[in-house]
Amino acid sequence: MKYGSTVHDPTGSLDADIPLDRDVHVRLAAAVLAWKRSDNTAPPRADIEQVCLQLSGYAELLVRDLAVALEQLPPSPDGPAPDEQRALITVAEAVRRLKAPAIRHGDPLHQAQSRARLITALHRALDRTQAALPEPVPGT
Repeated sequence: MKYGSTVHDPTGSLDADIPLDRDVHVRLAAAVLAWKRSDNTAPPRADIEQVCLQLSGYAELLVRDLAVALEQLPPSPDGPAPDEQRALITVAEAVRRLKAPAIRHGDPLHQAQSRARLITALHRALDRTQAALPEPVPGT
C-alpha cells in the first residue's frame, strides 16, 4: 500500500488483529479530563480538535472490540448478567454518541472531554466483559 492510499474496509477486517494501544489512550484521556479553561491548562483549539478526532477513532475501535467480546460470552438461561447488561448499554450509548461528528460547533474542550469519558466507560465495560469470558481450552 502506498502512502496516501485510500482503503475501503467496511468490515474492519484489515486491522482486526492489531492490538489497541491502550496505555497511550488512557494517558491521553486522563490529560484531556484534567484540562481546564479557567487555569489555562487547555491547549489551543486546533490541538483539542485533533485530540477529539484521535479519541473518537479509538472509541470506534473499542466499541468493535467490546461487541466481539460480548458475542463470545456464553448464553445464560436467565438472560444477560448485570455486567453484560451494562456493557450492552455502554455499547448502545457509545454508538449513539459516535454518530455525532467529533468536531461540532461549540466548545471543543467539552467535546474532547466527553470522548475521554466515553473511552473510560468503554474500557471499564471491556475489562468486565473480558473477565467474564470463559477460559480458552488448550489445543483448540
